Amino acid sequence: MPSFPEVVDRFASVALRCLVTASAIAAGCSPLPPPAGGSPPTSAAKECSVDGTISPQDADALANLRRTVEKGPLYAVSASKSAVASCVMKSESGERTLAYTFRDGGWMRVEYQPRIEYNDQEVRFASPLSEDPVPVLIRAEQAAFGAEGCGVNWRQTERRPPDDDASAIETIYVGDVCNCQARVRSDKSGRVIGLILRSAC
Repeated sequence: MPSFPEVVDRFASVALRCLVTASAIAAGCSPLPPPAGGSPPTSAAKECSVDGTISPQDADALANLRRTVEKGPLYAVSASKSAVASCVMKSESGERTLAYTFRDGGWMRVEYQPRIEYNDQEVRFASPLSEDPVPVLIRAEQAAFGAEGCGVNWRQTERRPPDDDASAIETIYVGDVCNCQARVRSDKSGRVIGLILRSAC
């Protein structure tokens, strides 16, 4: 029969092994630290669902459009505010559309008609944009047309209420290439709640 000190030693050894095992399990289950430089990005793309039936050719065209959009400044500024909640793609009668919704209630709509080279990108923010909207739109113009852009005159503007919301105001900037125009939508307090870039060549 083991002596009392031997029993104590065995008990301590078993307890130590249990403690080490529990610590290892806890470490394995703990969340990974965020990447250096800040919190994890919220712009991780989700799989896009398809609205309706599309051909393999249309599927490839939509995939290319999606890649282009998700590299662009308008998508980036939206995704920096909130993660993507859903993405829907559609191709009908030569018109390709992408619709994103974000978890905070913001959204982005993209419409592209290759036959007339019509491109319309619009984002709407659930909370007002805190940065200057013009540099964002300039980056979007350059992403669409190259470094020279489409000749938007950023010094000359027109202001009017949009057709769908009489309480808002859109500041409109017009370019001289492909009928391009950029718009900044503000609420009645002057806070930026939406951005638009559209063109038709």
